[in-house]
Amino acid sequence: MNNPIIEIRNLEKNFSGFKALKGINLQIDRGEIIGLLGPNGAGKTTTLKILTGLLSADQGSIKIMGSSVNKKLPGWLKAKIGVVFEESNLYLRLNAIDNLKLFAGINNVSKARIAELLSEYKLQDAAKKEVRNFSKGMKKRLMICRALLAEPEILILDEATGGLDPISAEIIRKKVLSLKEEGKTVILSTHYLEEADRLCDRVAFINQGKVLAVNRPSAFKNKLQEKYLELKFLIDPDLDLKEIKKFLEGVLAAKDDYSLQSGVLNLKLNFDQQLFNKAERVAAKFKLLDLKKVEADLQQVFNNFNN
Repeated sequence: MNNPIIEIRNLEKNFSGFKALKGINLQIDRGEIIGLLGPNGAGKTTTLKILTGLLSADQGSIKIMGSSVNKKLPGWLKAKIGVVFEESNLYLRLNAIDNLKLFAGINNVSKARIAELLSEYKLQDAAKKEVRNFSKGMKKRLMICRALLAEPEILILDEATGGLDPISAEIIRKKVLSLKEEGKTVILSTHYLEEADRLCDRVAFINQGKVLAVNRPSAFKNKLQEKYLELKFLIDPDLDLKEIKKFLEGVLAAKDDYSLQSGVLNLKLNFDQQLFNKAERVAAKFKLLDLKKVEADLQQVFNNFNN
């Protein structure tokens, strides 16, 4: 894209001698969904809190929409950024409408916008209920509504779907994709690698206060070159196991793998020039039960970075 809306350079942060960030460098392009992936304590939330002015960095620089940010965000820039952190900060004794009205007044937002958001996030039927009676998923959806009141250009979601019911999580994921269609920039910190793979244009792997790598999910997976055919065969119980193993060792390549369990042969064939020839030879000898293509996923990429 090469149209950065956020530029983070050499960001460092210490907490009582513990170096939480050790020179974070990251460029975020306008209109993209970028995922921040990493284990607990990697530095994801600290980076986001510095980005939103909730913490100040010890070293480094941040530019947002071309403007340098030192410690506090200027008012005009705050209005351009919507933030949803993992912990809830709603007013639990107020209902959903009043929670949004409170912030709508600050941002000069119309009642129509409140009604629109409640409808989009499937909260219209619970709009007059006290928030303390909401499920975790409903609270999270309301927090996103609040973050979107002023129609920000940037939305930051820290573990937005963590621990939510499937319905709430899916509503949020679909809305994230629709925000991209509207040209919004979304920064998504998540533990769910499948979610990042589905939603994100790029992902940044962060660990021990550093960005290890940034790229498209597909590019990371392609580098692993993990692609194989997984087959299951029924084994005749009268066949000799030694003969079966001898046959397989004569057919399979070094990178292929197999296991024999309870009369079933599980076979993993790597994609190479002999793939179909190997599959045909085994299928001619044993009864095929199942076949599927398996490719590398972000979990494998994540594991590689954290080993």
